[in-house]
Amino acid sequence: MIPSESSPENPVEFAQQEFSRRDGWLLALLAALVALFFWRLLTPNLADRAQFPPGDFTDQFYAFRLYEARAFAEGRLPLWSENFNSGHPFLADVQAAVFYPIGLANTLLNVALYGSNFPLFALELEALLHFFLAGAFTYIFARRVIGSRTGAFAAAIVFTFGGYLTSYPPLQLAILETATWLPLALYFLERAIPLSSPLNKGGDTRASASASERGGLLFTFLIYAGMVLGIAALAGHPQTFLVVLATCALYFFFRVSIQKVSRPLSFSSLIAFGSVLLIGFGIAAAQWIPSLEYQLLSTREALSFREAAAGFPTLDLLQFIFPGFTSAFASPLYVGVLPLWLALLAITRRERTRIFWGLVALGALLLSFGFYVFGYALVYLLAPGAALFRQQERFALLVSFALALLTGFGLREILSNARVQIVRQLFFMLPAGAVIAFVLLITFFVAGVQTANARLAFLGDRAGLMLLLFLLASVLVGAYVRSWVSPRALAALAVGLILFDLFSVNEPANKAAPAERYPASPLIEITRSDGNIFRVADEGQLPAHFGIAYGLEEIGGISPLRLAHYDNLLALAPERLLPLLNVKYFFTARSSFAGAQVAGQAGKTRLLRLSNPLPRAWWVGAVMVEADDARALTLMQSNDFDPRRSAVLASPAPFAPDPRAVDGNIMFDSRAPERIVLNANTPVDGVLVLSENFYPGWVARVDGAPVEILRADVSLRAVPLRAGTHQVEVVYDPLSVKLGLGISLVTLLLVAATLFIFR
Repeated sequence: MIPSESSPENPVEFAQQEFSRRDGWLLALLAALVALFFWRLLTPNLADRAQFPPGDFTDQFYAFRLYEARAFAEGRLPLWSENFNSGHPFLADVQAAVFYPIGLANTLLNVALYGSNFPLFALELEALLHFFLAGAFTYIFARRVIGSRTGAFAAAIVFTFGGYLTSYPPLQLAILETATWLPLALYFLERAIPLSSPLNKGGDTRASASASERGGLLFTFLIYAGMVLGIAALAGHPQTFLVVLATCALYFFFRVSIQKVSRPLSFSSLIAFGSVLLIGFGIAAAQWIPSLEYQLLSTREALSFREAAAGFPTLDLLQFIFPGFTSAFASPLYVGVLPLWLALLAITRRERTRIFWGLVALGALLLSFGFYVFGYALVYLLAPGAALFRQQERFALLVSFALALLTGFGLREILSNARVQIVRQLFFMLPAGAVIAFVLLITFFVAGVQTANARLAFLGDRAGLMLLLFLLASVLVGAYVRSWVSPRALAALAVGLILFDLFSVNEPANKAAPAERYPASPLIEITRSDGNIFRVADEGQLPAHFGIAYGLEEIGGISPLRLAHYDNLLALAPERLLPLLNVKYFFTARSSFAGAQVAGQAGKTRLLRLSNPLPRAWWVGAVMVEADDARALTLMQSNDFDPRRSAVLASPAPFAPDPRAVDGNIMFDSRAPERIVLNANTPVDGVLVLSENFYPGWVARVDGAPVEILRADVSLRAVPLRAGTHQVEVVYDPLSVKLGLGISLVTLLLVAATLFIFR
């Protein structure tokens, strides 16, 4: 008989609940498979060496890690970056993920080895580590709920090398690192649930433990689950984290319901999962409290339904059998031919755990279509935080994970001693599916040739491979049904076929020729050799976040979030915007720009030097008060507005500035990302304007006394000064960071104390 889900047991084919050396060997094999999949990243042969291609991985995540390494090498926490967006709350940007444990350890290790010169290869290795961890955690979870080593290993390789993780998550590192922790959180929740039952039906080795011991283990596993969710929250992708969190909640209350410990939404169940949430958010508070503050001031305080609801076109269902239909480089829904059939086989046996994961796959698939299919609208309207995120195709994470688990269940089904009728049905379905797929592929190929559509023609290139995979799966299952191969041989051949399938269809991310993303450039050297204080602007001529790599201060950046006031300020005409932001050099393809001269040229890229930019700090006497950004911009666009003499304040100054046109003497004493000290000699009362982004957490002291910082010219800082000579100190000292760090520290101490008590 097939082992029951509550107590999987078979002395030959199915693993016992305790882990052994055999599990360790399988995990070692998984690590070797990850290395093989990404072999071009690791090979010592320079002719074969490849790297992750240019894009968000290099321009966002690598650039951010470069800045973190520089800050840690200087002995400071990277709270603020001067290198992009005219000043940016770096730590509060969730994708910086400064406190993510694995990323932090990787950064500090490389700082110890290389100083501030963080290598791209180190970040690529971090991505590879997470592929292994995603597979290992899936194996651990599947090993417990499926009860079969072979089934668990099949689930692990399907999730690790399936279309989702191998498509865009490696290049969107935060997605990969957040998704990695889903199966481990589920594992600890699974371990906690049987312990709360007097019957202890989960097969746990402590079935005979006393009630107090079971209670201690229950709290221990709940704490572990909370810690894992906290780590996932620190990984830097809130959208994926909310998907992980929602899946954990659904699974927890589902397992409580079938365990018959209590009602799913009973007070004890809510308290148990509430403690998991409390621990998770407490651990991640150092990141999410500053990030929440930033989110409320950013351009993405909320999205409209039209902006948020984009997802897969419904035609992308064909990705399940036609990988590459949407793109020749990624098929997020593809899990393989045999895994798809095994998943379908698994849900034909009406067991509640399988039905649950089948419904998860179906529900996530419907949500991944966004506005193309009704379903996401309910999430948008009812789910907290849903209106903050776009690109709903990321729900494919759950489709891939659920189908991976069902693959393991299906393989366990076939490996059972009972030759159930459904196996025979499957044997006849496979060749029929192969014929149908082949006909459809030929149809698409012809259509691709006729329409000269490269994507459809690409399907034709895959026709032979897909037909071969269908036929191999048919032969394998048929041979087993006819008893031509043993269960052990079937297991090995099935895993081998799945690996052949996924390795052949899904491409690793390391497919770009090795190249320096931020190479030395004569134009860059011109700007770096200028010893004055200035910013630079770029019109698409340089890689994103070049300011971090080259140590320059730029006004742009590709971080998904930007301060809303600053974004409004960027609407100013360039002729007024660039001088206001202290831009001295402008990388552009333009032949000319008002008030600028050509300082150098490389190909089509010209480096223009602006002749008369505003300084980084200046003194004005004439002020206007206008809190509305649109009206303030209208005033600033007027020909009568001279930013050297006037400023538009969002709130009144504590005294009336003297509007007489008298220049003040402003000199910088010291400048650092989180601290600016300058000396000001102002002949009359006025306002000191700093071309730096206004943001909560910046505090000013004039001659040691605290002074309120005002918002000027839509997004800049202003410090009111009385006539006289003053020392002005402006320091970034955010309460949100200190509060978050305090909560995280207290949570960790309480967790450590609790684990010690229940050791």
